Amino acid sequence: MDALYDAGRTAPPRVLALELDRAPLSYLEGALANPLLDPGLVLLILQKNRSLTGPLISRIGRNRAWLKPYEVKAAVVLHPRTPRALAMNLVPFLWWRDLARVADQASLSPPLRRAAERLLSIRIQELALGERVALARVATRGVIGVLRRANDPMVIRALLQNPRLVEEDALAIAAGTAASPGVLRALAEDPRLSLRPALQKALVQNPATPPAAALHLLQRLSTQSLRELAHAPHVPTLVKVAAFRTLEARTHPD
Repeated sequence: MDALYDAGRTAPPRVLALELDRAPLSYLEGALANPLLDPGLVLLILQKNRSLTGPLISRIGRNRAWLKPYEVKAAVVLHPRTPRALAMNLVPFLWWRDLARVADQASLSPPLRRAAERLLSIRIQELALGERVALARVATRGVIGVLRRANDPMVIRALLQNPRLVEEDALAIAAGTAASPGVLRALAEDPRLSLRPALQKALVQNPATPPAAALHLLQRLSTQSLRELAHAPHVPTLVKVAAFRTLEARTHPD
């Protein structure tokens, strides 16, 4: 019998706790056969040991006692060497923060990451406001598509801090017929996206945009955009009047 395997199989918990984070493969194989190995030590292996292989993770996945703690389930799903079938079976048990981590972890398989995004998208409405705000700051592209439909200014402001958010997302929010004045104000005040001409124009045209924000953005529009607004249908009267006056001021300055 391999001496390292035997050492892992017979070691007491205090020795396992000292060795498992850097133990070689043979020692790990023995440790998984050790009757004294508990979920806390299994978690140590999953989180720290670089020698851990897919087959050994499968052995962990077959032990219900080891998998019972939530932290072990999450560590199994988040491990890049976990066999896909095992990870897919466990991902529905994860809470939203770990689902967000799975969706964001490039070392995991694309199907697993997409599954995490789908679960997050389904569960968003169940989250408390503070949780939705926290998720909005770190959400991946698949989840941003759902969060951008939120009609809460706090969520949208957090989403605007997410580096994955692109101008297309902001335009979809600005053009939304159900967007609240608070959400539109958040877009108008964003220091990065509010400088984009396309977004400025979309916000100015939305009748729900607060008048002060719309008039402020209108002053930044190009002369061509002002001409289009002045003659376009379905543009708020206030915006049309302001567009005409701004054009006159540019054409006939004092």
